[in-house]
Amino acid sequence: MTLRNLIATFVGLTLLAWSQTHAAPPVRPVAAADYQLVDRLTWGANASELARFQQLGRAAWIEAQLRPATAAALPPAVAAVLDAMAGAAEPMGKRATEMEAVRYGAVHTSDLEEQRRKYAPYQMALRAGTIEVQARTSLRDLYSQDQLREQMTWFWFNHFNVRLGMPPLPLLVGDYVETAIRPRALGRFCDLVDATLRHPAMLIYLNNASNMAGRINENHARELLELHTMGIGSGYSQTDVQELAKVLTGAAVDLKTWPVPDPGPGAGGSFRDGLFVFDPARHVGGGKTLLGAPITARGYGEISEATAILCRQPATARRIVTKIARFLVADAPPPALVDQMTATFVKTDGDITAVLRTMIGSPEFEASLGTLFKDPQHYVTSALRLAFDGRMVSDTVWMARQLAILGQPLYGRGTPDGYPLDALEWSSSGQLGDRFKVADAIGRGAQWLFVVPGQPPAPAIPPELQAVVARLGLDARLAPETRAVLAEARTPREWNMLFLSSPEFMRR
Repeated sequence: MTLRNLIATFVGLTLLAWSQTHAAPPVRPVAAADYQLVDRLTWGANASELARFQQLGRAAWIEAQLRPATAAALPPAVAAVLDAMAGAAEPMGKRATEMEAVRYGAVHTSDLEEQRRKYAPYQMALRAGTIEVQARTSLRDLYSQDQLREQMTWFWFNHFNVRLGMPPLPLLVGDYVETAIRPRALGRFCDLVDATLRHPAMLIYLNNASNMAGRINENHARELLELHTMGIGSGYSQTDVQELAKVLTGAAVDLKTWPVPDPGPGAGGSFRDGLFVFDPARHVGGGKTLLGAPITARGYGEISEATAILCRQPATARRIVTKIARFLVADAPPPALVDQMTATFVKTDGDITAVLRTMIGSPEFEASLGTLFKDPQHYVTSALRLAFDGRMVSDTVWMARQLAILGQPLYGRGTPDGYPLDALEWSSSGQLGDRFKVADAIGRGAQWLFVVPGQPPAPAIPPELQAVVARLGLDARLAPETRAVLAEARTPREWNMLFLSSPEFMRR
């Protein structure tokens, strides 16, 4: 049995009973503005989320999205699947060090056939790590009630991007998402910078694991200034890059030691937390100055002091809120809204929830609803959420494959800048042609999403999208041209494909 089949069997059998018995809750017709609000703040409006919106009311639903409970609100079956995955059951450090030992043994074997045999478990572990982190994210995006937190988790990973396909990152990225990003996705920006900066995935990806006294590597420092905080042309200099690179010397990763010593300060200022290590012997000592401000701490403490300086720069505040507004308001956000969000960012010391609350409460946000072109992640996820509300996906590999075909593989951006957020990147004729194929597959029933090895094949039953659209009262927001095209559909499958390909569904 292939690795994919093992995961599909595990996920599918756990979710089978839920899929057979769960049904989408009843929902009254919704106003176009309410539908568009839910569609914007989630990975896609569906009957379940709209029923929750109607039950709570607009203000309470928004507040629940801004201030979700500590634990993710997931259906019990989905929570059980996530809890049983290796990333939750076994510490990242243990898996990573075990596989590093396997890799080391393989590369130090002279016989090529023996080397391939020894290397196979390492390759399988990398593949399993990739499938698992993609499956965890897909299931959360499809079924979590904390939809805004899941959107912002994607947004912040894209902002603090690492390349999943670069060994050994498939062993680390799941933990990077779950421990560094998701818990802070609605928290303080500076806490996100600190957590992502110290995580082994980022340290390896941006080469800081090899940044040390006598062999300075400026890559992480440059991206921290250029991509993660202030941005190009914001006033920092090459000297600031060099000084920040010195601050980061000694921050590294140990893939060879597990279990780890008790975390906390060690002899001579050393520090260890999981796979993260700070080695004072590799650190450039002495005073440093960043953006004209002296770094007063020494050793490990320099990192927090430096990130605090970066996070509190006016250029950082404006750049970050502009990027949030591009993600959730418009490709070119209204300057007045950016000003308001920037003022909130500065006043609250980078409180992301406060910034989002300012944005959501603005007339500019309200006016933008239904106008943002969906990127592939939003398109595929929203189509599945609407079409299969109440039916649980057992094989998320198909979803990951469609995102790759559409040019936005989940955690697959090869450069540190993350995927573009503007419509121009995702609205080419080739992109739209590929979306029609996705719409057709989902419109016919996409039975391969529900395949469980060893179980009878799932029937290809077209989802009843026409009935859902009518029940939600969405007909009124369809343009006359769209209604005319839909009226010519000869089968439910064709109607589904045309609706999911419509200009109205392509926007959020």
